[in-house]
Amino acid sequence: RGAWTAEKALLDQQLCLLEQQSQEKLSRLEGRVSCLQTDKGMLQDRLTDLEKQVAETNALLQQRTEELERSAVELNSQLMVSTDISRSLDETRRQKEDLQAQVGELNDALRNSNQEVFTISKKLSLREEDVGTLQDEVRCQQDRLLSLQEETQCVRDQLQQMEVHKDSQLRSVREELLVQTQQVDSCQARISYLEVEVETLTEQLQTPEVCEEDQNGSVTVDDLDHIQRINRDLEQQLGDKNRTIKQLQQRLAEMRRTLQKELKLKPEVEVEGKEKPEPVCPEPPSTPAPSPPTSRTTVTNTSDLNDSREINFEYLKHVVLKFMSSRDAEAYQLIRAVSVLLSFTREEEEMLKQTLEYKMSWFGSKPSPKGIIRPSISGASTHWS
Repeated sequence: RGAWTAEKALLDQQLCLLEQQSQEKLSRLEGRVSCLQTDKGMLQDRLTDLEKQVAETNALLQQRTEELERSAVELNSQLMVSTDISRSLDETRRQKEDLQAQVGELNDALRNSNQEVFTISKKLSLREEDVGTLQDEVRCQQDRLLSLQEETQCVRDQLQQMEVHKDSQLRSVREELLVQTQQVDSCQARISYLEVEVETLTEQLQTPEVCEEDQNGSVTVDDLDHIQRINRDLEQQLGDKNRTIKQLQQRLAEMRRTLQKELKLKPEVEVEGKEKPEPVCPEPPSTPAPSPPTSRTTVTNTSDLNDSREINFEYLKHVVLKFMSSRDAEAYQLIRAVSVLLSFTREEEEMLKQTLEYKMSWFGSKPSPKGIIRPSISGASTHWS
């Protein structure tokens, strides 16, 4: 889970980096567009000024042309004017030449202005094409960013669904494994009890009082055979339970490996060793010996039972802590597991269910305890037959 969180953080960091890069590039492009628009405005203002100058020059040329025409008319009407008029005519001619020179210069300037306007218009069109290209690139980057966000959200949803599914499967397998373990412990305790009873009956059969009474002796032997048969059946059941537990452990390990493979996480051996219960019970002998069991065998089975309970203590602690720290709905699902681990009676288990239902409900009264609720540490409350 830690590696999954790191990968999630890495994806978020990459997404933020892409968003930042896109924003920076967008801001640069917008600045460049604004600069181009500013240049365009300046060129348009310059073009307007040149057009105004051309218009003023044309007006001046028209005015001077009209003055020249008026002068020519006066010259034609006053052929007989004095020398002053001749000098005026010469001066007018010189003015005409100057005006013509100015007209030529203005025409050259107009041609240059038109050429400059054409060049500026061409540059402006190129800049507009660049602006369009940059805008297309900005839209492409935005579409790519949106696609990356959608893909990231899809990956997050898939990871969350996979985690919920695997947690549900692991929880069901653990609960089933816990029930099988408690059944094995119960069978071992019952076998130990029956072995003690067989040993007691064997000692009674060997006493002189029992040997004198043939009828009672035969009944005791029948009871002994019956108990030995029950013992063999229980040992066989214990072997079946051990095989079932091993299968469940293999299934749990396979599910964990599958979950780690799908999430691309490295297996954490230490954490897995703490979380995974190891209720490995010793294999009973396949067929008991026909002779009565000795006290040494009874002590060995009792020791095996204690070892099994010590092995299951860590798993018991894990389940109880999870029960205490879970929400009410999750704790309600763990009631059966806690009841089996702590050997609760049916009344105690029902009392625990009613208390949790009262906490989860909006209405209703708090259930009153019927007696003292305490864990049964002396073992299972199974009545031996």
